[in-house]
Amino acid sequence: MVDQQNVTRTVMAISAAVVAVCAVVVTVKLMGTDLDPVAPPRMLDQAALQQQVANMLQGVGDKPVGRVTCPGSVVVEVDNEFECQVWDYLHSDTVSVKVVSDQGEISVNRS
Repeated sequence: MVDQQNVTRTVMAISAAVVAVCAVVVTVKLMGTDLDPVAPPRMLDQAALQQQVANMLQGVGDKPVGRVTCPGSVVVEVDNEFECQVWDYLHSDTVSVKVVSDQGEISVNRS
């Protein structure tokens, strides 16, 4: 009977030590974690982007600019490159657009 009580006390002591160590590990892990939410990436407004591309292409070359279609999810990141479709009447061209500043400024290169 005494041996069984000693074993029970030993198991309880070891269990308490394991729980204490786990609590310390979880506390240290939580204290080292950045709990601030991650900000979503800044995106260019598609309609404003399309208007800006059209404005930049006005007067460039001999063809007037009709409709411009750009991707809907363009991240504001310097050197990010993507393509937009430009229609002049029934003919379409692809233009290369590059984000040149973290403020969303772009450059347009008509191929």
